[in-house]
Formats: sequence, structure tokens, C-alpha cells
Amino acid sequence: MWFGFRRAIVGRSVTVPDLSGKTPEEAFKVTRSLGLNLEEQTSRARYDERIPAGRILLQQPEPGSLAKPAQVVRVVLSLGLREIRVPDLTGLAPRAAAVKLSRENLQLGPASWFRDPVAPAGIVAQDPEPEAPAGRGEGVHVLMSRGAADTRIIMPDFVGKDAETVRARLEKFGFRVGSARFEAYEGVQPNTVLKQFPPAGYPLSNREVVSLTVSRSPETPAGAAPRS
Repeated sequence: MWFGFRRAIVGRSVTVPDLSGKTPEEAFKVTRSLGLNLEEQTSRARYDERIPAGRILLQQPEPGSLAKPAQVVRVVLSLGLREIRVPDLTGLAPRAAAVKLSRENLQLGPASWFRDPVAPAGIVAQDPEPEAPAGRGEGVHVLMSRGAADTRIIMPDFVGKDAETVRARLEKFGFRVGSARFEAYEGVQPNTVLKQFPPAGYPLSNREVVSLTVSRSPETPAGAAPRS
């Protein structure tokens, strides 16, 4: 009885073939010859680096398993290698451009630069151009503007001078002055520079920020600008 039961059940089963890499037409012929049905699950198609587009990537039941006649073998097709498009890097700094490229499996190639008092700082051209197809890991060459050339001066000695006059003088020539720190100092007129950074004699670039410590009236709360 046992052997009869096995012949009745197993004898009518077929081994599921390996359909990986076959076209749907090829897979249909194979499954039909075994009495199996084929169903393509189009919504599950995915990109793959190994299997070309339009060929079977996955199947269920798996190859080698047993199936009954007329059972459905469900397959998922490959979309092939995902096409990479170069992103637009215009205006980005090199670090930001490298991060954006890495998200697309690309990398930042050699960067050339120039100075231009009109063009804003950042990437102004790239090769390949935006939206061009690219291979995985390909480098993107960029040309970037660093803006106008730096202005440099030897830092004057501002200690003892009026803070507002110092600020106006520095800003007139394109140098930046940060928020002043106020301290009470007996015997010194309010709004007088007590300390400065960078110190006198330092080679100052217009990309740096000048910090000043300024005197205040004894009755003026700390951190508040003194009244003129």
C-alpha cells in the first residue's frame, strides 16, 4: 500500500527546471513540455548586474523542487544593469559634489579651478555633462570658480581706537567684523577697542573674520552695545 501510495503521488510530480537567464518564451516552452504553467510577475521586476534585461531573474518554486502537473511557476524578470545618469553639480563645492556623486555610484574626478571676480564660487562646468549616461564608479571631471582673489593686508593695531570707526574702515575694504564682545574697563572711553584678533602685524585675508573686544560704560549690562 505504501509503495502504491508513493507511485500515485510522487509518480505524477515533475522536477521544476532552472529557468534562470532564459527569456519568457524559452521558459514557456520548457514548462509547457513538463505540463507546468508559467506566470510572469511584472510588478516585481528589478535591476540586476548579472542577468540581462528581459530574462528571468527569480522563480518560485525553486529549481529542483517537485511540482504537480498544471502547477504555476512564477517568475520575475531582470531589468538589466541600472542606467546611471550624471547629476548636475553646478554651484556645489567639491565636498558636496563628491557626496552627491557617491549616491549615484559615481566619484569626483580631477578638479580644475580659476579665479573670477564675477562668477560665484562653486562648480561651473563638468564632464560628463548633467543627465549623461555613465558607468558605475566613473569619475566626473569638474571646473570650479573660486571667486575673486583674496585680499590681504597686514593687520593694523586698532587697540585704543573707536570701534565703529574701525568696523567701517575694515568693511569698506571687504573685510568682515564679527559681533563685538563688550567689557567694562575703568578709565577708558566707551566703544574703544580693548583687544583684537587677529593681532597687529598678522597677514589678514578677507576670508577671515576680525574679532574685537570693546569697552562699555560701567552701567551698561554685559553683552549690550554701549550708547554713543
